[in-house]
Amino acid sequence: MREQPLNNDTMHPVLAELPEFEPGADLWPRILAAHERKRRGVRHPRRIAAFAAAAAAIVAAILIVPRTAEVPKLSDGQRESQSLEREWQALPSASARAASDVARLHVIDTALQAAYDRGARADELQPLWQQRNQALRGLIMSARSDAVTRI
Repeated sequence: MREQPLNNDTMHPVLAELPEFEPGADLWPRILAAHERKRRGVRHPRRIAAFAAAAAAIVAAILIVPRTAEVPKLSDGQRESQSLEREWQALPSASARAASDVARLHVIDTALQAAYDRGARADELQPLWQQRNQALRGLIMSARSDAVTRI
């Protein structure tokens, strides 16, 4: 068979020489199933596997990477300080605080904040919390004795 250049004059005879065949009965169902798989995205199982691997990597990263925004645990000194401060604030004469006692509390609070800012260890923080608790106890005692004296 000799090759002919394909143009409008020669195309019809070339097509006429092609053999005719009858497709199998299962051809159309296979074509429809392939189109349906393509439409649903099931045609590429590698995509599904890649998506599953990416999702697993993200979950693993979330579980493995340490959380930087964890809530720090309160020490005993901090819990005691919170309790003492609530008690002090609830006293009726808390508004008539001695300025020197309140100033001492502010100095201790400033030292505590500076220690936290530089990342101080617990052995440095604990004495500051004890000082703060002693200052709060003094304010509570002072407010209570003022209340007793005024009666």
